[in-house]
This record gives sequence, C-alpha cells and structure tokens, in this order.
Amino acid sequence: MKKITILLIVLLASCADISRVDKPDSFYGDDKMASIFVDLYLMEAVMTSNRGMFASLKTLPGDFIYNKYETDSIAFAENLNYYSDNGDAYKELLKQVEERITILKDTVALRQKRATQHNNYPQETEKILLEKDPDN
Repeated sequence: MKKITILLIVLLASCADISRVDKPDSFYGDDKMASIFVDLYLMEAVMTSNRGMFASLKTLPGDFIYNKYETDSIAFAENLNYYSDNGDAYKELLKQVEERITILKDTVALRQKRATQHNNYPQETEKILLEKDPDN
C-alpha cells in the first residue's frame, strides 16, 4: 500500500508541470483553420466515395492544402497541435466546420432540388442558402 501511495504522489507531481502549447508564430486563426478542415473533410469524402477519380487527379491532399492556403506541413502541424491542446478552441473550431459543411450540404440539396423541380423551394430560404454558399 505504501508503494502505491508513493507511486501516486510521484505520478501526480510529474503531471503538475505539464505546460500548454503556445500559439504558433504562424497562427492561422479559426477562419483559416476551419476552411482547411472543411477542405480536408471534402477530400476525404471524395477519396472514400470515388477513389479512382481522385487518383486520376494526381493530387495529394497535403499538397493541395499547402498550395491553396500558402502554408507548409510544419505550420499546419503547429496549428493542429495548438488546437488539439486547447479543447475549448478546438470545440469551437469544429462547430464552425460543422456549420460550413451543413451550409454546403444544404446548397447542394437546393441545387439538386432546383434541377429536378423548378422553383418549388421557398424564395427566402433559397436566397439565404445561396448567400451563405461560398461557391455561389
């Protein structure tokens, strides 16, 4: 019992000196990081649903992200580590990503519906979705 108590004290003392990851010098901010995550999720979806088509593009997901957002793997890893270490910031980031993906899904659904049924969508809903659509 004495050994377990000593082990717990040593273990707790060693955990007390854990420091948080500081914001990286090349901090992206929530908006850019959310955009990167959305692109990564979309690429993951394409890769899993149509691997052959994605392979024919001859583009690696990392290379695409680094070129589009003018960054590199080290800066991305530093930002990812920062968010991973800061649970509240990471949670907020994922909420933003979820909202953006929902908007994309809704606008795709709207476009599909519009293609099959002409103008049966309420005009105010259509206008709101199209305003939020980053591709429109």
